[in-house]
Amino acid sequence: MTQTLAQPAAVASFPSVGRWSVTALPAGWIYVADFGIRQMKMNQAAVVASVGVGQDTLGSESELAEYIEKQKKLIEGYLKETKIAGPQAMAFAGAQEAQLIFVRHSVASAGNVLHAQTYVRLERWLGIVTLTVLEEQLKAVRADYEAFVKGLRIKPQSVDAPVVKS
Repeated sequence: MTQTLAQPAAVASFPSVGRWSVTALPAGWIYVADFGIRQMKMNQAAVVASVGVGQDTLGSESELAEYIEKQKKLIEGYLKETKIAGPQAMAFAGAQEAQLIFVRHSVASAGNVLHAQTYVRLERWLGIVTLTVLEEQLKAVRADYEAFVKGLRIKPQSVDAPVVKS
């Protein structure tokens, strides 16, 4: 059984992106509405890390593996010199299933870039969390990323207001 650490009413007061509720903001990072968080720049020329959160809907509860395979093909078609590891099963509070993949690719102007993509399924809802960071900065941001992800909560599915017929 999974345990939610925050009370439902408290979760409602935190910023959210779709069904994601953001309950942790590491020092040195800023919340970006409708996206997630981004590391604050100390130098305008610096490439900063970010953690984006998004969501999608699966056709059925059993389609997560197929969804991830399609994403891997899209990534390989879009990014050059891509290496992908995973998926690997993981635990995520409040989810029925979670998988993690790592993507590494090279950007001529910046070096090697890493993406850690976490796919979190609750029934047919799919939450996606993506860390984007320069490979050389991974050790420096890992604890902040893990704290942010640990603080993410899945909000209850909103119920549309009933249709009133006159």
